[in-house]
This record gives sequence, structure tokens and C-alpha cells, in this order.
Amino acid sequence: MDGVPTDERDAPRRTRRGEVRDAQLRARASELFLDRGYDGVSVDDIVREVGGSKTNVYNFYGGKDGLFLAVMDEILQDVVLPLKRLKLGGLSLEAGLRKFARTLLTVLLEERHLAFQRLVIAEALRHPQLGLAWYRNGPGLTRSVLKGFLVEHQALGHVRQDVDLSQAAVLFHDMIVGDLLNRAMMAIEGGPKPREIELTIRQAIKMAIMGLGPNSQDGVP
Repeated sequence: MDGVPTDERDAPRRTRRGEVRDAQLRARASELFLDRGYDGVSVDDIVREVGGSKTNVYNFYGGKDGLFLAVMDEILQDVVLPLKRLKLGGLSLEAGLRKFARTLLTVLLEERHLAFQRLVIAEALRHPQLGLAWYRNGPGLTRSVLKGFLVEHQALGHVRQDVDLSQAAVLFHDMIVGDLLNRAMMAIEGGPKPREIELTIRQAIKMAIMGLGPNSQDGVP
């Protein structure tokens, strides 16, 4: 990340006490950035609340940009952890799609993730590496998990051989995420309700199975 020393020989060393203080600083910086946005937080704000030295922030992170990217990476890794741990092997096509959809939406509709994604969108042009990291570890990761599951069912004959599994994963992902996440991000009418979420999942699974299954119509444009 920009501003973070890349050569360990030149990087300043932390004491155990310094590591604890730094973890506290990153944790508080995370909450401040999520709450106020990038422009609404200064290094002085963070140090004032946590304590420590402003000089250390510049020594270890190169300044506000480096600290921001470091804490955003930590948030991203924390947010996607349930998806990295998701196990779909051995489940039926319907059960696996349902587990995938429910896990994904549980993660995406959490308030912390919504705040994180709003911040990513706001800062992607200023910090393009942030947008790329989000895409690879967010939609890219979840679609890869789903594609792996579909590969298993294609080998079992439950999914037609002519289906492009990468595209199928994108389309199913977007069917369940698109409208629900947009409404939650903008807090439209308080965001989607549990009943709406379940209805979206059921309809998306129904459409996916109809389109993917060996008995579905071949040659659909």
C-alpha cells in the first residue's frame, strides 16, 4: 500500500507496547473513517483520541493515506471472512445456492459493511488500489466460491455442459445482490425487509435452477 514501508530493513521497529497502541490506533481510525469519511478525519483527530505520537503515524504509514489504506484492508479482510470460510461441498444445487445467498446477503447488509462500501465508492477514484482490492476480495471472491460449487454440480450432471459457469456465477450473484444492496446502501424506506430478502433468494434460486438444469431449454440466446 502507498506510504507503508516495503523494505523491512528500513522499517521502524515497534515494541510490544507500541504494537498494542498501534492496534488501538487502527481500530479507532477504522471507526472514524467509517463514520466521517476520509475527508472528515485527520491524523490529529485519531492521535488525540487514542494517544501516542503523530510522528509514529508518519513513520509507520507515511501519513493519512497509508493509515487509511491499512485500516480499510483490515476491514475488508474482516468483512469477507465468513465468505472465505463458506463450505458448499456436498450440498444439493438448491441447498448450496440458498446457503451461498443467505451468507452473502447477511454479510452485505450488515451496517458495518454498508458503511465500508459507501466509503470505498467515495474514495475509489482517489485511491484506485482500494477499489481494486475491494473488487478482487468482494465480488471476485464470492463469484469464485459460487463458480467452484457450480463446477461440482456440472461434473455430477446437475448443470448443463454448455453453461458458462463464470457468467452463471456473476448473474446469480447479481440477481440476489443488486436491488437489495442498492436499497440498503441508500437506506430507501429503511432498506429491504427480511421477507423481501427471502423472496428474492427463492425467486433467484428458482430461476437459476430452471436455467442451469439439464432439463432446461437448450439454445437460449
